[in-house]
Amino acid sequence: MNPKTKKKLFYGWIVTILAGLTYFGSNGLLSASSGTIISQLLVYKGWDPTSVSFTYTIKSFIGLSLPLIGLCIAKFGPRLTICVTTIITAICLAATGWVSTPLAFILVYGVAVSLSMLFNDQLACFTVVTNWWERKRGQQSGIVQAMGALGGVVFPPLITILFLHSGWKQSLVIMAVALVLITALPQFIWMKDKPEQMGLHKDGMTDEEVKAFDEEIKKAASNADAAADKEYRTPYDWDTKDAVRTPQLWLLALAWGFCAFGYCVVMYFGMTHMIMNGFGDVQASTIISIMSAAILIGALVLGPVVDRVPVKYCYALMVAFHGIGFLVCELGIAHAHSYALAAAGAVIAGLADGPILSALMNALCRFYGPKNYAKIQPYCNVVTTLLCSVSSLLCGWALSNTGSLSMAFYISAGVCFIFAIISFFIRAPKLKPEQIEKYKARDIREAEEAAAKMKG
Repeated sequence: MNPKTKKKLFYGWIVTILAGLTYFGSNGLLSASSGTIISQLLVYKGWDPTSVSFTYTIKSFIGLSLPLIGLCIAKFGPRLTICVTTIITAICLAATGWVSTPLAFILVYGVAVSLSMLFNDQLACFTVVTNWWERKRGQQSGIVQAMGALGGVVFPPLITILFLHSGWKQSLVIMAVALVLITALPQFIWMKDKPEQMGLHKDGMTDEEVKAFDEEIKKAASNADAAADKEYRTPYDWDTKDAVRTPQLWLLALAWGFCAFGYCVVMYFGMTHMIMNGFGDVQASTIISIMSAAILIGALVLGPVVDRVPVKYCYALMVAFHGIGFLVCELGIAHAHSYALAAAGAVIAGLADGPILSALMNALCRFYGPKNYAKIQPYCNVVTTLLCSVSSLLCGWALSNTGSLSMAFYISAGVCFIFAIISFFIRAPKLKPEQIEKYKARDIREAEEAAAKMKG
């Protein structure tokens, strides 16, 4: 790569913005606005709470297919995957407007929309960021996370107003059209999967800088205390089957999963909880937006920090503040009936939630290498999916049997406090001697094949 190229705007910044735009539309229109759809079904259509929560349980269980989706993203690339599946998602979302029974809603929205949106959600967005960035991965993923959170700020109030004035069918059709225009069209035109497609290196590094960086990685990996060193990066890209056999992967997954557990309680059922406790529709949706705004700020401000702070400290603090936020939010909604206190809880949880996905991505790439990120990270999603499905079941059970969602908020806070303590014990996994030899032989073989291909 020509050193002069570095003086130009590195195209990775454009890719980051495009990935962020994808997450902006996907999170804002499909995830953050779910609370509005639930409240429409529960409060205004009068559907049974158990039926609606069962839809979101199925929606969560569909996330178990993420390892297969990761293989698809690795094979076809994030760009093509995002563009094609966004169109499918939009068609299914619009079709939801014509459902009239819980069963039809489960099939069209709970299954079709949920499955298709997994291909154009955070996994594809963060995979393309991983492909383009190394030293600034936390910063760049923080930008993507912030744009996703911005979607959560912008869309819930707009979608609530849209449903109040345009009705069920028209609102869903408008959401579907907006999804394509935001999430698929710009990405189809300008997104590139890897810097090599443009003759570039990660971070915009020159050839000399790449060599120097590789030497830094080997030096850090040789440190006897590397497992606790914030500069540690594995010198080898782990195979997926080796990564999933390490307890570190599952500890990272559980820590993130229990944060997502509480997030689902607040984001999907928090609006219903607030309306049942005397909050107005727009007032309740605004608190959800405040949480998304806090996620945005946390991602932007704290995202770069995860590049420089040891994983276990990041996780422990983030998970603990999730628990504090959920607890304060519950006290404000059901006990003090205070908009300010509920909003404060949303801010605390949101600030903690902002950088946690960046920390997870950074940890996985540091521990197992970036090459197979799209294949390894979905196993964390499987854990998170199971926990989120339990949160939906818990909310449905609590609402049907106690007439309140307070128990779900208390449990969310409790499990976060427990895993905040556990997170302090996370350390980088160590390769066995036979694994090192295997990866060395693989890397030599792949380098020879690449050289032969270039000569051909």
